[in-house]
Order: sequence, then structure tokens, then C-alpha cells
Amino acid sequence: MFRPDVVATLVEDGAVLLDLDSKYFYSANQGAWQVLMPFETGATFGQIREHCRLLGADEADLVAVDGICEQLLADTLIEPIEGDCPPLSVEGGDWAFPTFEKHREPLQKIMASAFDPSIPLAE
Repeated sequence: MFRPDVVATLVEDGAVLLDLDSKYFYSANQGAWQVLMPFETGATFGQIREHCRLLGADEADLVAVDGICEQLLADTLIEPIEGDCPPLSVEGGDWAFPTFEKHREPLQKIMASAFDPSIPLAE
């Protein structure tokens, strides 16, 4: 399951994840959102692979699904939970090859604060 301080926000063509601890954010297209969505309810990797297969993923897509799961683990965006995951619904849109990208800079490096004294005030 996603850690409590990982926030997912839907956008027109997928989703954006923000890790509030590290301040890094990730872009996910619609296919990757199909991979990520089950983590909100505590799905296992096996359940997610089967979910994607039922949505139309082929073997090449499943390699990308595994890569996303590995990145989630490596960046500690998910954590184990106790108990069983409820059955996954196969609904959720058309399947697309999943792309999931970690942005190079954490949010605080690309966003300016209105309270930053080094930024001149608007007149």
C-alpha cells in the first residue's frame, strides 16, 4: 500500500504522485495509473499483474509493470500491510503501455515560495 505521506492526484492523462517526505514527484500515464491504483487498497504484486493482464496488458507491458513495482519499492513509496486485499475490479478505462517517471528535482527546488526573501515583491 502507498505510505500515508504519498499523495496521488488524478490528471487528465493519468496521475501525479508526490512523496511528501522526499518532495519528489512522479508522473504516470493512464496505463501506469492502472498499475498504481490498486496500491491504494493494498493489492499484492501478483494481483496487480493479473489486473493489468485482464485490462489487456501483454508480456512487454508486464515487464514495464514489474519495473514500476520495483521503482515503488526502491523509492519506498509503498509499504506492506496486514490482511488481505479486497478483490480488484477490472473496470477503469482502456489499457495503454504504462510509463512512470520520477522527476529529477524535488518539488522545493522547482517551486518558489511566496515568502522567499530572495524573490523581489511584485509592485
